Amino acid sequence: MKKIMTMALASAALLGLSATTVQAGTYNPKNTTAFKINKLNHVTKGKIYKLHLPAAGRLVTNGDVTLKNSMEWTCIPYCKKKNTYYLRKGTYYLTSSKNANVKTAYTRLTKIRKGLETYVETKKNNDNSSLKARKIEIGQKIKAMGEMYNYDSIDYYSFNIDSPQMVTMKMTNNPIYQLGKGNIFSKMDVIMFDKDNSVGGGSMLYPEDFKVNGNKTASQSWYLAKGTYVFSVNTRGLYNFQLTAVPDTRMVPADTEIESLKDTKDGVIATLRDAFHAKTYELAWREKGSKAASFTSSSNTTEVSTAPETRYIERNGHKIPVQIGKKLVNGQTYDFVARGVSNPDYIRYGVPETDNYFGAWSKVVEHTYYAPSDATPGAVDLTIAKADNTYHNIHVAWKKIDSAQSYRVAYRQKGTSKWYYEVTDQVSNAITGITRNRSYEVKLQALNGREEGPWSAIKTVFLK
Repeated sequence: MKKIMTMALASAALLGLSATTVQAGTYNPKNTTAFKINKLNHVTKGKIYKLHLPAAGRLVTNGDVTLKNSMEWTCIPYCKKKNTYYLRKGTYYLTSSKNANVKTAYTRLTKIRKGLETYVETKKNNDNSSLKARKIEIGQKIKAMGEMYNYDSIDYYSFNIDSPQMVTMKMTNNPIYQLGKGNIFSKMDVIMFDKDNSVGGGSMLYPEDFKVNGNKTASQSWYLAKGTYVFSVNTRGLYNFQLTAVPDTRMVPADTEIESLKDTKDGVIATLRDAFHAKTYELAWREKGSKAASFTSSSNTTEVSTAPETRYIERNGHKIPVQIGKKLVNGQTYDFVARGVSNPDYIRYGVPETDNYFGAWSKVVEHTYYAPSDATPGAVDLTIAKADNTYHNIHVAWKKIDSAQSYRVAYRQKGTSKWYYEVTDQVSNAITGITRNRSYEVKLQALNGREEGPWSAIKTVFLK
């Protein structure tokens, strides 16, 4: 049996990255000569020729030339095709090491992209967030383009495995600009996440990122439990990849389950079933019915940097980080899940350790937290109950009483019999999600552990 104790700790889930910001073009050489695309141009050694692509496209030349963009980044040809370039819309500068007759053939990507992308990405149909991740299969070969259009950003994909697997990605990166000299787009970055657990929130998985620098092929493996995963691909240019998987019995912790949840004055102690390969455990939870990010905590045996808002609770030889100010609310119902972690030094927050392999999340356990107490709280008056017609909710407030750990607000539409309830440890609350042009009845009671105080007098509020 494993026990971990927790209070609410803000989630560090990361399911998205912001697109890279690019500064405006600075390379604008003087005395350039216009270069006409799709026509034969006589090029003189040493001269700079200016050409403009009206849209992202493929540019093929019949001779060895050098192309630079407005940042003076040198364009590189696609793969082994020395004279074929895939470029974004914009202005480019062409030079040649010798006098030559140079002809270019330009084709818009919109005309040929069906052969370049497994999933054609448009402004309306894109995969620029984890919520729009493309569902792919293990073994499927994927061709794609990253940031070739001004509406395109980081690409997201998702896949599912039904048992612990070592999943390997073989990725070929074909950036459109050279390495170095300030270019920030020739380095591909792939980040793997577990998809939201049963109560919301996810984790970046080890390795935290997989980089492919320049025009080359590389591979990386992840040890994953059964479940659904999302990964992001951040690059500029064409790329392709394939995921393969083989069963794993060496790294991934086996399944665990929550056997019991015990309330204490500091939070909840969870008793978990032992899981093979697990050296520590992680617990995640959030208020039942909420769509907010989950909270998480993990037991661990090493000290970590102590931020001012963090303290540590000793339980069974483990130091458990607890973020003050995010405590569980007495009388509130939460959903809990847990999983095993292979790294005994795993810490959910701060600098991630290496070699963190996770088991699958357990089934959800619903639990209402009651701080230990046997004293009945006193009466509390509902001093304010008024409509906020700007935000279309009802604002309620009251004065704190010493005998209460939390408060339960009840409301219903006037003329109906069903009450709805909300619990808070604050002295005010906003009742939301209600219908306008209706009258509502509101009442309040104090809670102390499981003990309930008397209900206040009912107040009626009309919401415009």
